[in-house]
Amino acid sequence: MVASDVPAEMSRTRRTFPRIVVSLGLGLVVGVSTYYVTAVAATAQIPGTFTINPLTLAMLAVVGALAVAIGWYWPVVGLTAGIVIIAVVAFAVTGRMGWSSSSSDWLSPFNAVAFGAASGYPTIVGAAMVTASALRLRSRRTAG
Repeated sequence: MVASDVPAEMSRTRRTFPRIVVSLGLGLVVGVSTYYVTAVAATAQIPGTFTINPLTLAMLAVVGALAVAIGWYWPVVGLTAGIVIIAVVAFAVTGRMGWSSSSSDWLSPFNAVAFGAASGYPTIVGAAMVTASALRLRSRRTAG
């Protein structure tokens, strides 16, 4: 009689399916929250005589670094989040969403979606997440 690993392989497949579903759901949440944080960081009311305040750029750099770290350490989550961010930008641009320039509306989620799509910062963060995740997934495929 020949021994087979079929039952062991089937049980491993059943265990990984919930992990993938959880990773995709977490990627959705991370994508939406990263988009919002990026848009709020870009519209933060920081006094100064700069066109773009250096503190705003520093906040955006921190958000970008965290996004790349998430994409590198959890590639499925990062890839999903990056795609969600780019999809939200595409939806906001095609829907021609407008924003208010009022100083009291900078934390409004609707204002954040519209301004984020117009500013381009979330698009850069989303593209960085997709790139970091794709590189990590590719390096796993070629190494293993």
